[in-house]
Amino acid sequence: PPAGGLDESDARLGFCLDIVRSVEDYAVAAKPNQQYIFGFTVGQHRRLTREIGKRGMVSILDYKLNDIGDTVRSAMFWIKECGYDAVTLNPLPGNLAEAVRSAHEGRYLGVIVLTLMSNPEAERYLKGATVDSEPLYMAIARGVRESGADGCVVGATGHVSASDIRSIRAAVGDDRVLLVPGIGAQRGDPEKAIRWGGENVLINVGRAIIYSDSPRERAAEYSRMFNEIRRGLGC
Repeated sequence: PPAGGLDESDARLGFCLDIVRSVEDYAVAAKPNQQYIFGFTVGQHRRLTREIGKRGMVSILDYKLNDIGDTVRSAMFWIKECGYDAVTLNPLPGNLAEAVRSAHEGRYLGVIVLTLMSNPEAERYLKGATVDSEPLYMAIARGVRESGADGCVVGATGHVSASDIRSIRAAVGDDRVLLVPGIGAQRGDPEKAIRWGGENVLINVGRAIIYSDSPRERAAEYSRMFNEIRRGLGC
């Protein structure tokens, strides 16, 4: 049990707040994963999102929201109440446009859509399955553009090629964000994302930082690495 009289959720919140404060000089966003902070009250979420905003970062709830319209609207309401700036969304129910409208109305909530995920199993479905004779991930990318969603989740691991990243960027346009996981613990290639992803690339490093002995030093190392890659590419 957590020491000092804290309950389990308070202990997890404290861990999250410590990470946010540690990386503030090297990160532009923080992406808490709903599966790890399940059980937080609205108040605890608000404490976290306020701290993220106070440190000059964007807060993204990694929810991978995936449901019918009424349920999605309820979720969007509560995610906004918790103070998040954006949320990740699974488009497979087929109601992407409706979900985006729910997120954008009233207090604006950004929507970043799972498009070509970093895990190796995603290759079978997101690249192997087709919609109207094109890979599923490309149909999703076109849906991102058509629905007005704010970005795509695109991995940087082995099954995601430079050609895949270029094709997604061409489909969604230069103004959408590519949120790129898979760097660090999954050993993805940041140069691939930076070279072919365009200007609006948000590289996600999670476990390699938060579980290190010094999250601040580890975040600084990744920041230097990414900046060196950008300079080498003339970005």
